[in-house]
Amino acid sequence: MPQGHTRFTALLLIILLALAACGGQPTASPGTEYGSGATAEPTATPPTAQPSAGDELQVDRSRLSRELRFFNWSDYIDPSILEDFEKEYGVKVIVDPFDNNEDMLAKVRAGRSGYDIITPSDYAVEIMWREGLLAKLDKSLLPNLKNIDPNLLNKYFDPGNVYSVPYMYGTTGIAYNRQFFPNGVDSWAALFDPAQIAQYRGKFSMLDDERETPGAALKYLGYSLNETSPEALKKAQDLLIAQKPFLAAYNSSDVNRKLASGEYVIAHSWSGTALQARKGLGDEFSGNPDIAFVIPKEGGMIWMDNMVILAESPNAYTAHVFMNFLMRPDIAARNTEYIGYLSPNAEAIKLLPQEIIDLYNEGFAPNDEVLKRLEWAIRNDQTAAFTDLWTAVKGE
Repeated sequence: MPQGHTRFTALLLIILLALAACGGQPTASPGTEYGSGATAEPTATPPTAQPSAGDELQVDRSRLSRELRFFNWSDYIDPSILEDFEKEYGVKVIVDPFDNNEDMLAKVRAGRSGYDIITPSDYAVEIMWREGLLAKLDKSLLPNLKNIDPNLLNKYFDPGNVYSVPYMYGTTGIAYNRQFFPNGVDSWAALFDPAQIAQYRGKFSMLDDERETPGAALKYLGYSLNETSPEALKKAQDLLIAQKPFLAAYNSSDVNRKLASGEYVIAHSWSGTALQARKGLGDEFSGNPDIAFVIPKEGGMIWMDNMVILAESPNAYTAHVFMNFLMRPDIAARNTEYIGYLSPNAEAIKLLPQEIIDLYNEGFAPNDEVLKRLEWAIRNDQTAAFTDLWTAVKGE
């Protein structure tokens, strides 16, 4: 095993242990919008490493739909994988992008969205199953679930993985162009200190997200990104309003492209978005070798996105086949290489090229020291205050 892979394997083990520590094997979540976090459902037995269906799914092609609609984050799947799925099963997958969980939830809650599969983040999964928006998974149709690292299953937002399976996970920090920051970046001050941001006014962005961006402000101010005291939220709101005239935009959709092209010199960014800016994205755009990524010394966010099937989907069988296809090690490795986030697929990690491993070791994946500075975004009855804060900031 090459030295780079050895370092990354150790790194991955640390990440998985941290995720296990954060998620544990709970019967209650760290808190949701529904109150204390007590989880009355689901009650299914946690998935084991070896699903009952065996290694290969025997697909009943007579049950496959002609199309499958996939509501996914921007630039979050390798298009060639969709082509291969269509060649293998005759099913065309139509992908529509969303930029944040709140917009996605609003569309799904309205009903008749037309979507079959969605990739909500951790807390959003719990919101969706509690509201009856998700179909329970048929594990007999997901034999490749055995490839998912068990430390990433049975998390607080879906005990037993009754409704969801991990898709990708990552972190949120700062992506920057080393040509403009030869001494590097180590603090959220690079995005909030007026003396610093005045130098690159109109050339940086913050994520268009009601938890990510207030969370970054709170970390800069010395709070937890989950702090909801009126005093802390007022300080964060004032900080964001003061920052706003210097911004190019609140942007969650094409930060990768704008960093790669040089339109942005620094940005609030997800780790995979930053890696895409560094190495490019297939035929979409070329990468910029000067892009680096850092979790600031004050800390950042860790999160996991998951595949779910909508309860209203008429194509649940085909959706299971597609999910199982995405969990094949070779497919998951290709997808990870393309989009640059962290794969929960233990077998896929063994297939990643050295280039990706080296980038992870450079800082696009967290090491043990960085993991100590990362927090999950929890939801409880107090965190509804972030919606009000974000509305006030966006309305200025």
